Amino acid sequence: MKLEGIIDIEFLQKVQDAFAKATGLAAITVDYRGNPITKYSNFCKFCNVVRKAPNLMAQCFKCDAFGGLEAARMGNFYVYYCHCGLVDFAVPIIVQGQYLGSMLAGQVRIDEGDNEKLDYIVKESSNWKENHELIKEYEKIPIISYEKITAAAEMMFYVINHIFEKEIMKYVHEELHKKDQQLINQMKVSAELEKALLNKQIQSLHLLLNPYFLFNTMNVLTCLSIIEEAPKTQEAILTLFEILKYIITNNQNLVQLKEELAFIEKYLLLQKLRFNDRLRVMIDIPKEFESITIPPFLLQTIIDNAVIHGIEPKDGNGNISVKGYSLSRDYVFVISDDGVGMANEKMDRILEDNSKNNGEKWLKGMGLNYVNSVLISLYGDEYKLSISQNSQGGITVRMRIPKN
Repeated sequence: MKLEGIIDIEFLQKVQDAFAKATGLAAITVDYRGNPITKYSNFCKFCNVVRKAPNLMAQCFKCDAFGGLEAARMGNFYVYYCHCGLVDFAVPIIVQGQYLGSMLAGQVRIDEGDNEKLDYIVKESSNWKENHELIKEYEKIPIISYEKITAAAEMMFYVINHIFEKEIMKYVHEELHKKDQQLINQMKVSAELEKALLNKQIQSLHLLLNPYFLFNTMNVLTCLSIIEEAPKTQEAILTLFEILKYIITNNQNLVQLKEELAFIEKYLLLQKLRFNDRLRVMIDIPKEFESITIPPFLLQTIIDNAVIHGIEPKDGNGNISVKGYSLSRDYVFVISDDGVGMANEKMDRILEDNSKNNGEKWLKGMGLNYVNSVLISLYGDEYKLSISQNSQGGITVRMRIPKN
């Protein structure tokens, strides 16, 4: 942390100049090393000449540095003799417990009766007294009472601390704003990365099918090819081809509902070859919904979940109902089955964050947890899946898609 980063140096210069003009004292602001960060205000000719002599100038900088450090140690202004015997004082600039520099003022003499009240900040220099010009300028320096010097030092202590208290509040506010902006930017980047990951997962799914579905379907095709010579086998193969074509070529984030329904119809044709009359699926979605866009594969995944986990383990026939209707802000799709159902604990686990599931589980198929994570990633937490038990003994899944 540096003084230049906290306060406007031009403003500090104006404060320093105004103080020097009002009190008749010289003033300068230095950093913690004693290096000036403002221009000299009202410097006397004696000090200007002294600071041009290399051996004396080094002592002047020492006085400035040590005076500031002593004031910082005391936590208050400090009045002292410089190496040439002039009276100066240092007002420390301490920000959040860190000493950053000081404002130095003085370049005056005091009454001889007050000499014992002050100490030299560094060893006294005497070789300048051999210079008649310096002696002459020294005698021109005004004599001021010790009380007036300490009063000026106290005033400057309150002024400089008040100024820096206000500036540090402004500085802290700006730093917090920067950190808030950085956090917002990081959140944006995180959101973009999450969307990119989701897109990669969706693209990967274009190349994947549930291995159980493929295994069972290919078994059906093999059996049909043995027991009959053509029509149903041909239909099944063509249907499977259309399904694979849809999955592999569909690389969009959103598709029209009519495309997804056509995909589901082909999927159900193959499933009915497995289940014959055991499986009945009723789809009741208004025709005007066909032009809306939804994420691909989600409806099919929910239906597939009902077939595999609800109907297949059940004895006897199974029914699946797919309905769609409109709410004020959303399109709602309700998929119900009368299958074997599941425990509440399992339903809760299904909707856990998909990132918590290992890769092997994810590769086994697009489960409801995947559907849930896609909806949340695209539309927010309020659009997560709703899963509940129903009166038919199976489960009901509700999926909402925002209209806008």
